[in-house]
Amino acid sequence: MACTRCGNCCRDYAIAMVKNPDFARFLSYHGLTLRDRDDGLMEVYGQSKCIHLHTDKANGSKCAIYEDRPEICRRWTCDKC
Repeated sequence: MACTRCGNCCRDYAIAMVKNPDFARFLSYHGLTLRDRDDGLMEVYGQSKCIHLHTDKANGSKCAIYEDRPEICRRWTCDKC
């Protein structure tokens, strides 16, 4: 399925990452929820749009860091929209 520029790929996301107290504190200031996992990783949840998602009425949604986006973003398929 081709991209419809709906922006769903950049809303309500979860990223697993290595625990780092300083980075966790930084992320919490940006409105992200942090949860510890049983495997020693930390999950970061965003309940709002990614800061790199740019949206306008004329062109829809577009990732500002598309070429350098994280792996979780690269795995998203438009059939999930």
